[in-house]
Amino acid sequence: MMNSSYDLSDLLDSPFYEYLNTNYIPTDSQIIEIRTHLIPHEAELARIESLIADLTAQRARVKSYIAPHKALISCPRRLPGELVEQIFVDCLPTTHNAVMSVREPPLLLGRICSGWRSIALSAPKLWNSLHIYAPLISTQEIKRGITEWLTRSAPLPILFSAQYNSIAYPRTYPENDTVLPQLIPFSARWSDLSFTNVSPDEAFSLAEVNAPLLENVKLDFRDDFDELDGDRLLRSQMFFGGQPPKITIASAIPRCIVPNTHFTWEHITHLALIWERPAHSFSGVSVLTAEMAYRLMSSCRSLKSLELPLYYSELDLVVDPPMSFPTLESLRLLSHVSTLPGTMCFLDGLVLAQLTTLHLTIQDARDGWSRSHLLQCIERLGVRSPLIADLHLDCTNLPSTLAFVQNLHVFSRLQCLDLALWKPVGNDWCNIYKTVETNFFEALDPTDVSNICPELRELSVCSRDFGEGVWMNFLQANIDLGTKFRRLHLKLWYLYDTWEIEVPDVSEYRSRGMDVVVEYIRVPVNDANSRSAWEGIERH
Repeated sequence: MMNSSYDLSDLLDSPFYEYLNTNYIPTDSQIIEIRTHLIPHEAELARIESLIADLTAQRARVKSYIAPHKALISCPRRLPGELVEQIFVDCLPTTHNAVMSVREPPLLLGRICSGWRSIALSAPKLWNSLHIYAPLISTQEIKRGITEWLTRSAPLPILFSAQYNSIAYPRTYPENDTVLPQLIPFSARWSDLSFTNVSPDEAFSLAEVNAPLLENVKLDFRDDFDELDGDRLLRSQMFFGGQPPKITIASAIPRCIVPNTHFTWEHITHLALIWERPAHSFSGVSVLTAEMAYRLMSSCRSLKSLELPLYYSELDLVVDPPMSFPTLESLRLLSHVSTLPGTMCFLDGLVLAQLTTLHLTIQDARDGWSRSHLLQCIERLGVRSPLIADLHLDCTNLPSTLAFVQNLHVFSRLQCLDLALWKPVGNDWCNIYKTVETNFFEALDPTDVSNICPELRELSVCSRDFGEGVWMNFLQANIDLGTKFRRLHLKLWYLYDTWEIEVPDVSEYRSRGMDVVVEYIRVPVNDANSRSAWEGIERH
C-alpha cells in the first residue's frame, strides 16, 4: 500500500525530478520508464476518487435527512400568516399598480412554496391593484387572469389602470380587445381608475356603470372624441357616487369636454383637463378659451381643484365685477405667450377667497413686457386670494422675477414657492440675459427684519447656475434662526455632456433637518417619452 499522503516534497523522490517543469524532451525509453513509474500513483488516485464519490453520496444522504428536519424548526415556518401577508404587501410596488408578471409581486410571491402561495392567494391586499398593457390582453388566458385577479381582491376597493397605444395614433389591435368586459362586473368596488386612448364606445360603456366608491379617475380620450361624448360621460351615473371623484381627462382636444349649452356638474369637486400634445404645437383650436373656462367654473359650483389648458381669443371679454368661486382651493393653468394678455384678463376676472394652491405655466414666455405684466396680475390675484400657500410659476426667463419676489409680501401665507428663474427655450441658451440668482436669495434673506415670507417652508428654483455660497448662506441663516424653512430643491440646467459637474455635499444640512436636493438637468433635445409599458400608471 502506498503512502496516501502527498506533498510537494515528494517530487524530490522522483527519478525524473531534474527534468520536471523544464523544456526537456524525454527519449522513447524514458517515456516507458515514466509510464511504469506512474502506475501505482494512478491506482492510488483512482482509489481516492472512489472514496470521494462514496463520501459525496453519504454527505448527500445525510443532508437530505437533515434538511426537512431543519425546515420544521425554521424561522419563516414559524412566522404568523398575518406577518407573512404584511411582508408580501410591503413587497408591492408603491408608485404604480401591480403588473401581471411572474417576475414581479404579487405573482412572484406565489412561486416560493405551497404554504406561502396559499397565503398570497388568500390576501386581498395583494390583488386590489392591477395595471394592464392592453395590446397584450388578446388571449383568453389573460382575460381570465384579470377576472381571477380582481376576484381575489374582494372586498377591497380596486385600483385599476389600462395602457393602450399612444393617444395620438389609432389602435393597432382589434377594437373588441378591451378590458371592460372583465372590469365592469367589479364596478361596485372601483376606487382608482385610469385608461389611455379611450374610444367613444368604451366611454359610453363606462358611463352606464355604477361606481359608488370611485375616488380618482383618469381618462385619455382618442382624437375621435367630441363634445357631445364628453358631456354624456360627465353627466353619467359613474360620477354620482357617495364621494365625488377626482376626474382627470386628457385629450388632444380638451375643449370637447365643455358643452356649448348650459350644463350643471355639481357633483364634480376635482377636475383636470389635460392637453395631450407636445408643447411646441400649442393650438387654440384644441384647448379652452377663457369664455369656456368661465362657463365650466360657473357650472361646477362645487369645484375644489381645477386644472386647465387655457387659450384666450376673446380679447374684448372683460368680467366686471370679477366672478367669485368660493369653494375653489387649487387652480393650475397652462397657457401660451401668444395669448398671455388674455390669460391675465382671465385671472383678473376671478375672486378665489379660498384658493391655497396656484400653479401657472406659460409656454414660450419670451416677451419681457408680457411676463412683467403677468407677474403684476398674479400679485393682484394674491390680494384677492389671501390664503395662497403653494405658488408655482413656470414662465421661463423671467426678467422681473426679482421685483416679483420683493412683492411676495402680498402672499402672507406662502409656504411653498416654486419658480423658474431661467429655463432653456428652443435655442436660447446663448441669447439670454444675466440671471438674478444672488439677488433672488438675498430677497428671501430670513435675517432681514422685514422678511417677506416668514411662513416659507419649501423652495424650488430652476435656473442655470447658483454660486454655492449664495444658497448655502441662505440655508445657514435659516438654521441659525430656527425658521420654519425645511426644504430646498435646486434644478440647474447644463448644455454639454462634456461640462464638469460636481454635485455639492449636502449631508451636513440633511443631518441638521434640511431636505436639500441639487439636481442637474441636461437641456433636452426633444420631449420624447420612453416610458415602459410595464411600468404601470404612477400614483401620487
